Amino acid sequence: MSEEKLAANEGIKTRSNYLRGTLAEGLADLSTGSLSEDDQQLLKFHGTYQQDDRDIRAGRRANKLEKAFSFMIRIRVPGGVTTPHQWLEVDRMADEFANGTIKLTTRQAYQLHGVIKSNLKRTINGDGYDCGVWRCESERDVLSQPISFGVACGGFKSVTGDFRSLDAADPCLS
Repeated sequence: MSEEKLAANEGIKTRSNYLRGTLAEGLADLSTGSLSEDDQQLLKFHGTYQQDDRDIRAGRRANKLEKAFSFMIRIRVPGGVTTPHQWLEVDRMADEFANGTIKLTTRQAYQLHGVIKSNLKRTINGDGYDCGVWRCESERDVLSQPISFGVACGGFKSVTGDFRSLDAADPCLS
């Protein structure tokens, strides 16, 4: 029986020292706004993506400048429920570290866009913020409506408490 060939990003994960890769070194290198290709792939497993501003790409290329890199960070919203305190903290982070906008997704998450590399580590760590508010996404596809229809239980059931229980049981998931 032949071994199944892994996708390229699986090899990166295998060599990455538990998804660390060279992220620390890449974030410390402020000579560029980018990260290495491998580290860009690793960031995706942490809910963060490197992007560049396409609207100014041609002008920067004409001036022989690097692309205007920034990062998108996904913040998980377990069960789709956010407290007013959490919303205010995310709003403050968007203003301080990102481009001032918050996008809501269909994956029960917020997205902060326009985070520059020098702010990335502070944003992910939640420096200066209530760390209970901020968690990067680690379990990407946990989806549910706050109220689900359960045939077995004979009607509607709120699952918000179930998600809060899961998050309380393992804070690394939230």
